[in-house]
Amino acid sequence: MPKKIGADKQRESRTLGEALGAEITRLRVDRGWSQSKLAHDLGYTERYIGQLERGTKSPTLRTLADLAKAFSTELSAIIRAAERRHRNSAKR
Repeated sequence: MPKKIGADKQRESRTLGEALGAEITRLRVDRGWSQSKLAHDLGYTERYIGQLERGTKSPTLRTLADLAKAFSTELSAIIRAAERRHRNSAKR
């Protein structure tokens, strides 16, 4: 049985890294993908994807480019969304 896809897409983002991770989670969950599928498609480990989503690891520029390609979006769009999320979280 496949893993349930669901994550708190609205979680608090105290740091920009957490905001970026939350944005990656949002993009992944909106597509109905598991961390395992995303990791497999990109050639990364599921653990690494989890660390990115929690904001405990910072992605390289190459990783960000790979994610943008996988999500069919611009890298700058991911960064802008993370910045907005971080700003909005700081206002609460």
